[in-house]
Amino acid sequence: MNPVIPCLLLLFGATACTSYSRPYTTPAAGDVLSAVSARNIDGLRARGKVDTFTSKGRLKVNVFLLADRLGRLRFDAVTPPPMNATVLLVTSDGAQFIANDRDHNLYYVGPTQACAVAQVLGVRLSPAELFSLLVGENPWPTSGAGAKVAWDETCGCEVVTAVEGARTVKLWVLGHKGRAHWRLEKAEVTTPGSRVKVEYRGWKKVDGKMVPTRMRITQKGVSGDAVFHWSRMELDPETEADAFTQVPPVDATIRRVHDCDAPMVKLQQPVPHVPQEDDGK
Repeated sequence: MNPVIPCLLLLFGATACTSYSRPYTTPAAGDVLSAVSARNIDGLRARGKVDTFTSKGRLKVNVFLLADRLGRLRFDAVTPPPMNATVLLVTSDGAQFIANDRDHNLYYVGPTQACAVAQVLGVRLSPAELFSLLVGENPWPTSGAGAKVAWDETCGCEVVTAVEGARTVKLWVLGHKGRAHWRLEKAEVTTPGSRVKVEYRGWKKVDGKMVPTRMRITQKGVSGDAVFHWSRMELDPETEADAFTQVPPVDATIRRVHDCDAPMVKLQQPVPHVPQEDDGK
């Protein structure tokens, strides 16, 4: 039988025939890890949208983000023009995060540990880890000792699996274009009781460096996902001294998050769905 025929049949059955061979000799796991760790980017300013799909439906807001390698973060979720009203403001000064639900004058305050942030925002990532993922690098340090590397012929990726204590990190690194083009395609971190998976859907060159413009986050035990899509990005921007802080007013209700074993705290209601037109960028 002509070998093309089975592939055509599979194509019409929505099954891909594409497979990739590794174009170089098998690399050391440490070399692959080094290629996707600690990129020469220390800060990020971005504008775009976040789409979240939950059991209650789709949530879509405009966002402005400022973040850096020190774990400092400012995340504004705003309504579209002409209102341009901030409905959720999250800040981190590197040691403490504050989430302000402005509709209800509520403030959630806690340490920047991933498990504490998850109790309020539902995403088990610290501000520093989120920054690393936003610039396309592995945020979970590993010595590489005992790490295993395998080839995923469907993705055309090196798959590195590293275990550090109770944490398992699995990275898919694009490889079919050659070593010089190694970049993170997917990442998954598993700890007792949690699993976070990140997938990249698009990259572009910004200030001379390739960075991801679209990132999808899913989590074990959490329905739906969160998709970050940036239309404008600036690397290593100048920042104002007070950009990463906010001071709750005297009449605000403050809820403190300390115990990482406590059930997730939920905002009184989610950030409202905000209809808006796609800016096409």
